[in-house]
Amino acid sequence: MKPLAVILALLSLLACEPAWSYKILGLFPHPGASHFHFFEPVLKGLAAVGHEVTVVSHFPKDDPPPNYVDIPLEGMKLLSDSVSFELFEYRPAFSHFMEFFMLYDWGKQACDNALNSAAIKQVLESKVQYDLILVEQFNNDCMLGVAHLLNAPFIGLSSCPLMPWHYDRIGNPINPSYIPALFMGYSEKMSFSQRTANFITAQTFKAMYSWFNDNAANAMIKQRFGEGLPDIKDLQKRTSMMFVNQHYSLSGPKPLTPAVVEIGGAHIQEFRELDPELKQLLDTADHGVIYISWGSMIRAETLPEDKRNALLSALGSLKQRVIWKWENETLPNQPSNVYIRKWLPQKEILCHPKVRVFMSHGGLLGSSETAYCGVPVVATPMYGDQYNNAAALEHRGMGVVLPYEQITRDTVYESLKKALEPATMEK
Repeated sequence: MKPLAVILALLSLLACEPAWSYKILGLFPHPGASHFHFFEPVLKGLAAVGHEVTVVSHFPKDDPPPNYVDIPLEGMKLLSDSVSFELFEYRPAFSHFMEFFMLYDWGKQACDNALNSAAIKQVLESKVQYDLILVEQFNNDCMLGVAHLLNAPFIGLSSCPLMPWHYDRIGNPINPSYIPALFMGYSEKMSFSQRTANFITAQTFKAMYSWFNDNAANAMIKQRFGEGLPDIKDLQKRTSMMFVNQHYSLSGPKPLTPAVVEIGGAHIQEFRELDPELKQLLDTADHGVIYISWGSMIRAETLPEDKRNALLSALGSLKQRVIWKWENETLPNQPSNVYIRKWLPQKEILCHPKVRVFMSHGGLLGSSETAYCGVPVVATPMYGDQYNNAAALEHRGMGVVLPYEQITRDTVYESLKKALEPATMEK
């Protein structure tokens, strides 16, 4: 070999960086499909760059990619198309505390199911030495007991913005004067009375989580694994980092320690081709399209008759074409400009140039997608972080909030007309 060729070969070897492949375990006991839709691209991305990813969840893939192994959880009903509008017909002033206890109950059920599952037993008995564990941190921290037994560092993942009980575990400051508390429906711009209510709510939720959720997690992991485990509060503080589904462009700037990484919008990947029928519906809409979806949990077909008729009357009076995620085969009193489907590819629709307005429940995935695609929103928040997401969109001029209790023919029509204004679309 010529000397020059030898030198070039050596230089090329020196320029190559070593490739490291880590064993990564994901623990996702919550049966909410929308939560896992956010985590899945992160997990698939890690597998795509060569890491060995093992995922414990309720959502195994039919055709997992290379380096991606599912260990499915069973025994729980999935939270998909499972919530009726009846749940929102009566909401007292303290309903956000009722929602907290709903989350608490979901967390207990999910943890009890996961801790006693064949999946967790398989993970613990496999004796695999994982380099890193990814754990959903939502409404119960029982999986931190599993991470402790596996003796591996862990990173918390949240499909929601930081919740009041997240801040202490990562040493992050919280300032309720401009950081909205969960369920409150405030943007970062609050009046004095709103700041007062926000402060009380944030501190109350922290105390409630500590008393109810932490005590429940302690009881469950010690019943399952014995009294030798550390207290759950000590395990929480071992969280190395948190990857959070928020972004300052939508939820406003916040002081964050280096342990918190905003990855809002990470799920917006892999755009697929629209099927021919749907593509034609969108392409041939001369006056644009209004897209309606209230997420993966709420069944639109349970919308009360009076509100459904009010909505249809308003939609039928508009010249835009309407595409609605509707779980039934038929829609009573369906106007000629309204088209229904049981499932729709949301981000592909939102980024179509003919889409003018998104009628939404204010879910965080949809809010991120509509911001990415530049589509105004008419948001009707129902529960959880949807109130804050809707307030953030309205505060930034990106949409209109239409409370569920105020749905009438006139309010729907006026909200849609405002969202369709050129000034709203420009923002």
